[in-house]
Amino acid sequence: MLSPYRGILALPGARAFTAWGLVARIQMGLTGLATFLMVQIEYGRYEYGGLVLAAIAVSYAVISPQVGRLIDAHGQSRVLRWGYAIAILGRVAMIAAALTHQPLWVLLAIAPLFAAGGTQSTHTRARWTHVVPDKHALNTAFSLESSLEEVLFIGGPALATILATQVSSWLPSAIAVVTLAIGGYGFLALRATEPPARRADARRRQAAHAHGTALVIDGNLPRIGLPPQPRGLRRYRGALRGHLLVTTPALVITTAIFATQGAMFASVDAATVAFAEELGHKEWSGLVLAVWALGSLVGGLAYGSRVWARTLASRLLWGVTVTGVGAVSFMFAPGLVALGVMMFLTGLAIAPTMAVGDGVTHALVPRSRLTEGMTWTRTGMDLGVAAGAWIGGAVIDRTGSHGGFVVTAVAGALGVVIAVSSWRYLRRKRAYDEQVTRDPSLPVAA
Repeated sequence: MLSPYRGILALPGARAFTAWGLVARIQMGLTGLATFLMVQIEYGRYEYGGLVLAAIAVSYAVISPQVGRLIDAHGQSRVLRWGYAIAILGRVAMIAAALTHQPLWVLLAIAPLFAAGGTQSTHTRARWTHVVPDKHALNTAFSLESSLEEVLFIGGPALATILATQVSSWLPSAIAVVTLAIGGYGFLALRATEPPARRADARRRQAAHAHGTALVIDGNLPRIGLPPQPRGLRRYRGALRGHLLVTTPALVITTAIFATQGAMFASVDAATVAFAEELGHKEWSGLVLAVWALGSLVGGLAYGSRVWARTLASRLLWGVTVTGVGAVSFMFAPGLVALGVMMFLTGLAIAPTMAVGDGVTHALVPRSRLTEGMTWTRTGMDLGVAAGAWIGGAVIDRTGSHGGFVVTAVAGALGVVIAVSSWRYLRRKRAYDEQVTRDPSLPVAA
């Protein structure tokens, strides 16, 4: 089962950017629950924790696509060396504001700084699209990425809960800062596997065209000159002209589906913490959430180990349906053990669903705008996290954990509705045609 993964990791530079990208993403498994718990512990209200988490998620939704667009145009290292610095500063400021019990509006004002570094998962996936040889290897790479992220979501929530409740409320957030700084800048140092910037490619094409063109001598005119230079990158006029969500309507569907998944993830985190607290075992909530992520890890590794005959649209429908049915079942759990079993079984479909969503995006979006396109799906997830955290926190404060699980169920069911209603349309969409040329001297994974 692991041979396809060994094959793609044998590609030049793959192990290095995967390892450093994983370190940079440790904060993904920590940030959400760590921030939620820090604010909830310091201020004593679930709703405040949900509001701050929602503000962070909305900030990612608004800012990350712009960061992705800049990265496609100028390159990862040029944009992210400043983006990471701003994101790190924002996280440190959030810790300081929470510990000094600043007004809620101060925490909400700091939240947008978190998104300056964009979405690390899309940065790593963009590198895979640059180095893998074919769509089957790309399917394996996306599954590997989703599975590795689930490892973080196995350890992250458990670690955040134990450290925040037993040691100090700010410690998980501090670990997130350190790992982003070390992993992020280590990732940027690997220039060999960095995808080429769109504008740099355009300049190279112009230079090659000019270099290969001889002087033009016009006997009828008293001048000697070069032919007109090719025009640079096309600049779209108008706010929406050329926007990916306009030129690629199917991307709107996948973004909406990711939004329902994000709402499900955020609301179930808060509801699980509240459920465990009601049972007198709040410290075990992280372990239950880790079991959910463990199921996702197992499902992701199994999914990426084989070649699938079904279309991406059909696989997306099945994945969203399984997670939706599982989300509805959580509200009927009589205790933490039963909830953990339900979460493990539901988790088997999470990483495969995320990998399929990435595959759909890759099939629909031109390579030159891939980072931006994949960021939009994460933007949808961030918007869902914002809604799930805010609504879930408010409902839990008023009705307890059962209300939070109801929010989770509604989000899961909505995802199923969107997937079912759009299945035929996505099946008819023709993938973006692309011919990848690569250096024949480079080894290719078997």
